[in-house]
Amino acid sequence: MKVDLFKLNNLGNTPINGEVVFDKEYFGTLDIIDIKDVTIEGELSIDYEDQVNMSANISGTFILPDAYTLEPIDYPFDVEIDEIIGKYEDFYNKNKNTLDILPFLWENIVSEVPIRCTKSNETPDLKGDGWSLE
Repeated sequence: MKVDLFKLNNLGNTPINGEVVFDKEYFGTLDIIDIKDVTIEGELSIDYEDQVNMSANISGTFILPDAYTLEPIDYPFDVEIDEIIGKYEDFYNKNKNTLDILPFLWENIVSEVPIRCTKSNETPDLKGDGWSLE
């Protein structure tokens, strides 16, 4: 998701609303099967010190494997972001008047991935034909 830095500089802020799509390469070694319905609502602004601020809400659904059965589970998330993401000059000089905010969004979303999740609160049956785990 790219933002026009020229527009941001002239207006002082710019809305960032819409759907966000992450490539599978972002998942890396995480136990994420997929991410769906990710939306963002918020804005980028420049403060009096020429720092770019992001104030936004990101929501969506992780598709994660069940900790016991490995079946896919929908795990909704909702993240509030209110942070300084850097100096305007650094982004302007490096990126030729555009700012890709996808890495900043990913940093905040990935912190919401649980260590493990399951559909049921019950402990699975730990025995089978000729074996048991105690």
